[in-house]
Amino acid sequence: MNHSPIVGITSFYLRNKSQLGQEGVYVNTNYHEAVLASGGIPIVIPTGSPENAAIYIKQCDGIIFSGGEDIDPKFYHEDPSLHIGSFNTERDEFEFQLFREALKKDIPVFGICRGMQVINVALGGSLIQDIPSQCQNPIRHAQTIKRGKPFHSITIDENSHLYDLFQTTHLEVNSHHHQAIKDCGKELRPIARASDGTIEAIEHKQNPNVMAVQWHPEAMFYEKSDQAIKLFNYFISKCQHPSMHL
Repeated sequence: MNHSPIVGITSFYLRNKSQLGQEGVYVNTNYHEAVLASGGIPIVIPTGSPENAAIYIKQCDGIIFSGGEDIDPKFYHEDPSLHIGSFNTERDEFEFQLFREALKKDIPVFGICRGMQVINVALGGSLIQDIPSQCQNPIRHAQTIKRGKPFHSITIDENSHLYDLFQTTHLEVNSHHHQAIKDCGKELRPIARASDGTIEAIEHKQNPNVMAVQWHPEAMFYEKSDQAIKLFNYFISKCQHPSMHL
């Protein structure tokens, strides 16, 4: 592949009643900036019919499943807890199919925050609907400082692609979530955890083109974090050369 890779970024539907009732498709600018700075060409993918997912995938060399709302718990066979946030069932259904089509085409996939949870549920996993109310002795995962600044530590499994990339078992990451993986899908395994046991990264057992993290490296990229820059550079390189290994 000689051209800059085209990277699709999933989005959510924004209803902004503070600006004359305007509505639209939204993705945080940090995602675009990180892809562009790493050598990719970003395109925003609006939520659509699952039947159209394959059409979007044909246009892309890689996909970022971005952050956003909670996931409808019916997809992992639970009723909503008292503390679940808003969710968009149509977005969930579309992104599950988008992920399946990406696997069929074997293009690189990067899940970020909600995106990691989408990948997990698509492969049969489940979620903790609300960490503060459902977990014992949790640390704070909704940070109280600037979005792109590191907030808590994670420990990385030495037998993982993430360790191969960073050559360390310890990272400081940012944190903007209240849900997390409970049970991993059967084709996935956890490769990083926070000090309270929360799963912070996963990888596919057979497919090295699937990577996912619970934190927001695109926001850390904006703050010129070396680890975030390395993570995006690696992903964009994978989009150019899907068979590349560390």
